[in-house]
Amino acid sequence: MLLIAHRGGTDRYPELTLQAAKFSLALGADYVELDIRYTQDRVPVIAHDSDALRMFGVPDSIGDLTAEQYRSLRFTGHSLFHPHTLEEVLASGVAPILFHVKGGGKDLLPILEMIRAYAYEDKVVLGVVNVSDVQFVKSLVPEIRVLAFSPLPGQVEAFIEAGADIIRLWEAWVSEESVARIRQAGKQVWIMAGNNAGRMTGYTSIDNIALWRKMNVDGVLLDKVEENLPYVKSSS
Repeated sequence: MLLIAHRGGTDRYPELTLQAAKFSLALGADYVELDIRYTQDRVPVIAHDSDALRMFGVPDSIGDLTAEQYRSLRFTGHSLFHPHTLEEVLASGVAPILFHVKGGGKDLLPILEMIRAYAYEDKVVLGVVNVSDVQFVKSLVPEIRVLAFSPLPGQVEAFIEAGADIIRLWEAWVSEESVARIRQAGKQVWIMAGNNAGRMTGYTSIDNIALWRKMNVDGVLLDKVEENLPYVKSSS
């Protein structure tokens, strides 16, 4: 089972930083997950939240800041670390990456162009939240694997039919039947540990990890790479 470092991993460095991503991959993570939003000047940047309050102590929306303003921020309690643009991440060579795009439609175009410019087509999985975006990505860059961040369990089938390569299930959606159905359709199943109410996202129990392995789940998104790697990769 693959271990995907949620938000780049949180073992030692602030989330969504290049330092966290490199450290997680060095520990043995198979992928690092990074979120993408747009700044006021339409530059794709690495950001999970819609505003800068939680991470940087600034109440501004990410979409109200320029890329220069956003990159000049410093993490609360970690003043040596700053957020990144998408281009900065691609230029660093860090890979492989699951990008969770917090948007869609034509906003995907600059992201796809940048991925191509840095020859990252086979180094990324692109996570989208709309069924139409699966078809959009596949029509433009068919070699990029697409993961469906389905907002609701009832939409999973539509994402499968649209051609998504991987289906993300929240922990609460997981059952033997749901996993088997997706795998029978020839798709991979990646589980987001925790719950979609935002509490304890990225964390789960050892028992759950063992159960998912028995179900032949393909991957799991977790925060603590070093702590969970032995259980995800266990051969027992």
